[in-house]
Amino acid sequence: RNKITIINDISIFDNYDCKDISFQIWEDHSVSCPAFLSIVTDDAHNNFNQTVENISKFINNHRSIFLRTNNETASLGMYRLTSDSTKNQIADALSALILRCEDQNKLRSSTRIIAAQFIDSGNDSGYQDLYRVHVLFGKVLSFYAVTSKKTVFHNVDMDDGDIDRFISLNEELCNRMVSIEDKVLNAVRVLNCNLGAIEFFLVDNRPIFIELNPMWGGHASINGFGNEKMQKHLIDNRKILEKRIPNIYNFMDRRAYYKNLYEDIHNHLNHSDN
Repeated sequence: RNKITIINDISIFDNYDCKDISFQIWEDHSVSCPAFLSIVTDDAHNNFNQTVENISKFINNHRSIFLRTNNETASLGMYRLTSDSTKNQIADALSALILRCEDQNKLRSSTRIIAAQFIDSGNDSGYQDLYRVHVLFGKVLSFYAVTSKKTVFHNVDMDDGDIDRFISLNEELCNRMVSIEDKVLNAVRVLNCNLGAIEFFLVDNRPIFIELNPMWGGHASINGFGNEKMQKHLIDNRKILEKRIPNIYNFMDRRAYYKNLYEDIHNHLNHSDN
């Protein structure tokens, strides 16, 4: 540790890897995040009926939730439950997650079950709008918004029908970042994380933070935004759109983007040494 520079220390890994821990830290620091219920696997197994009842009450309080593992990505190990879900449906989801956690615990001892409030973007369009900001050493590197009519979606799910909303959201985000930047940086800071991509929804213009990823390299980083038709549209119309959504083209120019990222790391470390 005295000889090698550590950007994100392993000692704080669970702060961002485990959503229930992230949520608890955010709650403790008055950072807006979903309501949640953390469930230890052994407790769920030994007190199954009571756990189902606790989840049912949580659903009644929040109308719609995700019941999921606390530390998996890409929507793995996740069930959407609503006030219309029956006790049997809750029990089936819980049973499946208990087995999943028992399997995951062989390699990841921090795996638990979490019930998390479903955050509705609150607009009348039928879209879910998700925001992501990349942060390094207390500085915003980049940011973008993605959108879909699906409840659970990924960047690749956007198609040419989503282009207009995608452009509008990112144009608004470029203008909005100044007003939310302090809240975004604080949400990363309280997790003691120096590098990460933090995701959030905007509800009444207020960020509701849902997770922090310590690295990025998914579809948007490698291929661009949306499906092939949408990617082509963004490439073909760059001259027209770049002034409106410079954040998108900044992120798409991978060579320049990562050159700047590593220069920022280098400059920060040199400054720290001095």
